[in-house]
Amino acid sequence: MNQFLLWMYLGVDAATFIYLTFFDGYVYTAWNWLIAVPVNIFLSTIWPIYWGILHWVS
Repeated sequence: MNQFLLWMYLGVDAATFIYLTFFDGYVYTAWNWLIAVPVNIFLSTIWPIYWGILHWVS
């Protein structure tokens, strides 16, 4: 059961990263990839907080 929950957490983590990187409507340039990708990695790691609170704040 714990292993299933870990894989589920990592799956949502990866899906959140893909959403933030490609489908969130952020326009990338050559320079902001250096900042945006690490921020997306961090936000996808804390995805329960992101989807519960941060996504809905304008």
